[in-house]
Amino acid sequence: MTGRPTASRTFSRADVAYHVPMLQQDGSIRIAWQADGFEAIFVRARFRPPAELDGFARTVADVALLERTLPDLRTELRKRYPGEFDLITDEPVSAPGRVIVTFHPPRGKPNPDPW
Repeated sequence: MTGRPTASRTFSRADVAYHVPMLQQDGSIRIAWQADGFEAIFVRARFRPPAELDGFARTVADVALLERTLPDLRTELRKRYPGEFDLITDEPVSAPGRVIVTFHPPRGKPNPDPW
C-alpha cells in the first residue's frame, strides 16, 4: 500500500509510535482527564518495565472514565491496587491542576550482609 497513511491505522502493543502522544519526557504517561478542576492524570512507575507502566496506565484510564471526582478515583484505585501507589495533586493558582499517580517500585529481596 502506498500513499499517505490513513486515520484508520491501528497500532499494536509492539509499535513504538503507540506511546508517542502520551509518553512524557520524564517517563510518565499522560492521560487527559477533565474533571474536578483537573486537566490530566500522570502515571509514573519507576523501576518497572514499560509493559507494567502500560498496564497501570490502562487501568487508571479505565477507572478515570467512570470516576469523575478525585475522591472516587482514589477510592477505586485503592480497591484495585491496595497500598501499591501514591496519589498526589499539583494545583497551580493560574492553571488547571493535574493528578499524579506514582506506583511504588517492585519489592525486592533484601540484600543480606555477606559478613
